[in-house]
Amino acid sequence: MSHHESLLSEKGAKRRLFGIYSLLLVFCVLLFVASFSFVIWLNIQTAKDDFNRYSHQVHQSLSQSFIVNETILDGFAAYLAGVGVSDPKRARFYARSMMDRYNHLYMFQAAQRVSASDVPEFERVLSNKVGEEVKVKRFEFGKGMVPVSTKTDDDYYPVVFVEPVFSNGVRTLGLDISSIQFTHEAMDAALSSGLAALSRPIALFDNSKAFVMVKPSFKPGQKRVDQYALLVVKTSALLPDLRPTEKGYGLTLVGMGTEALLDLSSEKVPAWQHGWFPLLTLEKNISVGAQFIKLKLQRQLSLAQLDLTLVIVSFMVVIAIGVLIHLYMRMHLEAEILKVKANRRLYHQANYDLLTGLANRHHFESQLKHILASALRRKEKVGLLYIDLNDFKYINDTFGHQLGDKVLAVTGAIIQGVVRLNDIPARFGGDEFVVCLEDIGSIHDARHVIERLKTAMAEVSELDGVALTLSASIGLSIFPEDGEDLDTLLRSADEKMYAEKKQDKIKSIKGNG
Repeated sequence: MSHHESLLSEKGAKRRLFGIYSLLLVFCVLLFVASFSFVIWLNIQTAKDDFNRYSHQVHQSLSQSFIVNETILDGFAAYLAGVGVSDPKRARFYARSMMDRYNHLYMFQAAQRVSASDVPEFERVLSNKVGEEVKVKRFEFGKGMVPVSTKTDDDYYPVVFVEPVFSNGVRTLGLDISSIQFTHEAMDAALSSGLAALSRPIALFDNSKAFVMVKPSFKPGQKRVDQYALLVVKTSALLPDLRPTEKGYGLTLVGMGTEALLDLSSEKVPAWQHGWFPLLTLEKNISVGAQFIKLKLQRQLSLAQLDLTLVIVSFMVVIAIGVLIHLYMRMHLEAEILKVKANRRLYHQANYDLLTGLANRHHFESQLKHILASALRRKEKVGLLYIDLNDFKYINDTFGHQLGDKVLAVTGAIIQGVVRLNDIPARFGGDEFVVCLEDIGSIHDARHVIERLKTAMAEVSELDGVALTLSASIGLSIFPEDGEDLDTLLRSADEKMYAEKKQDKIKSIKGNG
């Protein structure tokens, strides 16, 4: 049986199998429709009620959390306006008490305005206060932390208070928060409204998400803000008792920009169920200072919402009928499919090289004869490449046959990846490969393929931990210029390949000399 006949036979068996299963599926669908209609409607209504209750709870919880955050930040800003951080112990007591009470609070910070000319004195005072050297620094993209310039008219807003002070927390002192884009945007929004403003989401040291709430701290009668209060909120700690656990839930909270501040989406429902069940959606705004953040809740209903009692009864009846049909069908088709697969496997073993997966010599010669006959009728050119690996015997003898086999397999993969789908690559034996380039426009097209093959081989520098250079000598013959039959074309390509190999050795000797 030929390869084509094998494929047609296997496809025919699969079509019959598919037809039987299609009829079985139609029968099951018709049987299920009536009994499932009421069950689905009832379960969907129950799911909608559950979703509405859950959405209300989430909205209320988040709204309350942001009210608490804003109130805490207002208190911290008022404290800074009154006494600043001249008494850091009181500020730390306030911050720690709030963080002990609310798990989603991650960090308190305070920033103070410092003019460029006052930076040296500021650094001296802050260094004395914390007991180690502190420098005012800016964040610059691509450079990281860099010292600020003292020879400008700029104002900086370095951090003067951090709680909690982590092992690397002191390094935050002196960082100009206006140089960081997400805090700079929040500072502008807070300054224009006088209320708390949210930053874009940021990543913490443990890769969890957070956001920064910023509020200016005005002293009585002050028109220009000298201090900012900052509160870092860990979004992963929000909604600790209301996280969705069932499949199909999407819960996102979006503030400035389009990136989500909070994303608690659960495992997705398989896509094939989306068309069967509705998608429940709810969107609400939560006020934070002068901003609004959008809460979006979704739930894709699925089979999980169905009452399985009736489903299982109907399903078992249909399965029983389906199993009988399946067994009857298998008795007639299994033997045929096995026979087709066996014939196909034998065909592949007889016509393809087991190591590289390329055509073997017998199959290549058979195919090439047909291609040359067709090219002669159509007056087309056909290219024949004869490829011989350089130093393959040395690799085999030095590193063993296992690595030699790996070199051959890699070479086959490279050739397969470079040539076109209608070209025929083959392994003739040992380290020799041939490629039939069907219907080439000119000899330049064939030479372009040769260059691509050599370039791809040159990229291999290591196999199985062994450093080696992969290269080959390649001879080219063109039909009909170099011959009109297989033997002549192979002989011409072989001679050119050996001529190239000899020329490469001469160049190598001259280079070494």
